[in-house]
Amino acid sequence: MQSLQKAKVNVTALYAPPNVRDRVRQLESQVDFLMGALKQANPATTLDYAMSGSQTAGPSFENEEEGVSDEELALDPDSAGYIQFSHSQTTYVAGGHWMSILRKIPELADVFGSDFCLDKDAGMPAEGEDDGLALTGFHERVDRQHILNALPSKDFADSLVAVCFTNTNNEAMIVHPPTFRKEYERFWADPTSTPIIWVGLLFALMCLAVQYQQYSPDEARRLQVIESDPENLLRLYRTRTIQCLILGRYSNAPPYAVETILLYLLMETLGRQSMQNLDGPLIQWGNLVRIAFKAGYHRDGSNFPGISCFQAETRRRVWAILMGWDLYLSMQFALPSAINLSLCDTKEPRNLGDEDLYEHMVELPPPRADSAHTLPQFHVAKNKLLEIFGRINDLTTSVKSSPSYTEILKLDATLTNTYESIISVWQPQHQPQDSMSTSSRAAPFISVAYTFLAFIYYRARIALHRKYIAPGRRHKQFTYSRKVGIEAALTILQHQWVLYLETQVGGQLCRHGWKFLVLLIQDFLYATAILCVELAEEVSLTDLGWASNGAPASEDVGNAGTHMRDRVFHALSSAYIVWLQSKESESSREVKLVVASLKHLLSKAQEAGVGQTTMIAPTAPAVLPKPGADAYMVESGSTLAGQAPSPSASTAATPQSDGIYWGIGHFPI
Repeated sequence: MQSLQKAKVNVTALYAPPNVRDRVRQLESQVDFLMGALKQANPATTLDYAMSGSQTAGPSFENEEEGVSDEELALDPDSAGYIQFSHSQTTYVAGGHWMSILRKIPELADVFGSDFCLDKDAGMPAEGEDDGLALTGFHERVDRQHILNALPSKDFADSLVAVCFTNTNNEAMIVHPPTFRKEYERFWADPTSTPIIWVGLLFALMCLAVQYQQYSPDEARRLQVIESDPENLLRLYRTRTIQCLILGRYSNAPPYAVETILLYLLMETLGRQSMQNLDGPLIQWGNLVRIAFKAGYHRDGSNFPGISCFQAETRRRVWAILMGWDLYLSMQFALPSAINLSLCDTKEPRNLGDEDLYEHMVELPPPRADSAHTLPQFHVAKNKLLEIFGRINDLTTSVKSSPSYTEILKLDATLTNTYESIISVWQPQHQPQDSMSTSSRAAPFISVAYTFLAFIYYRARIALHRKYIAPGRRHKQFTYSRKVGIEAALTILQHQWVLYLETQVGGQLCRHGWKFLVLLIQDFLYATAILCVELAEEVSLTDLGWASNGAPASEDVGNAGTHMRDRVFHALSSAYIVWLQSKESESSREVKLVVASLKHLLSKAQEAGVGQTTMIAPTAPAVLPKPGADAYMVESGSTLAGQAPSPSASTAATPQSDGIYWGIGHFPI
């Protein structure tokens, strides 16, 4: 009774939102949370019980077979998310977004009631500041000569173009490098006869190159010798890109328009370094998709006699980038995609190198072997996973119907089988797993590609099983989903720490790190939110006096002798360090929110005695684990419809280190 009274005091002391409706919703959420905690009296009460199925000390499992229906799971009052209103913006945050997940944790009510969270206009561009909508808004109209006067010397432009294609991934898919180089030389021979939108494409590439140089320490120093103010170059090249598009009437979809707008949006997205304040680029993205449809990129070039095989193939490459980014952005922000794939028949680009294509070719050569590891091959693989992720998003966020658990398991098997068929091709060659191999033994492109594909897979699995993670604590029928979701989140945060180390100065991914982490930041936030829910419930159960009553020391798969709740604690501890060291820890509302949330929950966990076990520090592995490294993965062809797979033994070694990482569990937060 005393512990229940303590819980009651904690709840009533939480911050009350200023809006009456929000107060009611928050109170309902707190009541639901406590009721869920009270239900733990029958099934296992800790992560250790849930992950190991132990029935030794503590509450019994006698009622675990009663189960729960799909309809009951569909009655989540917070599944709709929430809408924020302020004087300058209205923002819908979907129920599956990481911020909605954190917002439903009662212990974080005072965090969400802090000044920076209550200021719903925080992070908005100041008056007169760029909001990413310059392409559609008013812009100074200039003539062609004024634009050309902003060009640097050819030698400097040569160096920027070289930098851009050295650091490239998307750019070489958007612009065929050999063809661009010919056009580039013709331009310098006669700048006045080149289409103005092509000039905008050149400015966009140079702007991206300056961005790359800024975030590559050695190149940044070289650039500063030539130009004392790189930010001035960025503003100039960005402005000239926009002016070229406007002068060339980009909305009519002339040649190079789609490619130039796409480069411009990459510039806007990557240049912001975070996923905050992307409303402008996201709106522009919708416009770009419309222009691409107007230009027929969604229909395969083979349907039209006037399009050569070379043009058809380069258009396929551009469309692959468009489709991939559309799916990726929709997944990251839990918003509908802009492209209706049922209206598209554009084929996948062939597995060909840039040198395999040339302007006047009569037919395409046969595709290269899978071992070639070309850019088109990577983007095709990525899009296959993203398409399944899109199906997962549609299924789990539908407001018309709720999926059955059988459908969830079928889609889980489809996702895993697709991933297994793809990822083996991209596994970097490295030393045996017991030889302390690192990403230095693999080509950076292959290592980055492999990691990115794995992140899509793990993020998709969490999204697919998210609604069953909490019920899996009480109902044995969802134990598989609980294991899959928590292990996937732990894996993502483990590799957040590894990538954080590898992208620092001297790390193997230092050159590409800033771009890489920008693209993965929402995955890190999502995994953090999932594990925050778990840690919050553990702390609540400890406060109620249950979690400490004989919780067994389980030998969890992949971390023998380590309590699962301590794994969660240490994963969140490392995430806290990464976010705290972020350049945006003082400027980004999102980063401030996650730092404050982690600080609050980890402090509570420390008080409850969680996280006292030492953890082996993960070092930078050459690759992420295969599906076999997840002890709860579906083996190909081994799952019956509607039947959860049985946990199997881990087949991949866990990254080891000679050093012991204690996290912040032994330091005051």
